[in-house]
Amino acid sequence: MSLLNISKHLLKECDDCIVRFETYRKEDKDPDFFQDVKPHAYQIDELLQEWEQLVRKWIQEKRPKYVHPSQVDSLLESMKQFIVQSYYKGTSKKRFLKSIHSSKYTLETIIQAIKEVGDEHA
Repeated sequence: MSLLNISKHLLKECDDCIVRFETYRKEDKDPDFFQDVKPHAYQIDELLQEWEQLVRKWIQEKRPKYVHPSQVDSLLESMKQFIVQSYYKGTSKKRFLKSIHSSKYTLETIIQAIKEVGDEHA
């Protein structure tokens, strides 16, 4: 997959996390860690690893104006946390949403920069 496609997929995953969080809270239920949480977190983690390699190479080659390696580090850490947190109703809503909004902003900035300077295959 291309950097643009993975970035868009991760952006959608942010929205999916909010929906999942609200659903689990509303229904007042707990997930099955091994059935629900772990497989999904593992799948997204693999996607994040692929995205990280592509985005770091892209930053090095294209030198986008408003995208920096520290943003990548922050996004990776945040997403790994809030993917899992989205399953648990006891998660602090304010901090959870703040992490997601920060990640969404970074992904939107990257998507916009890809449109301006080109993808890694451009």
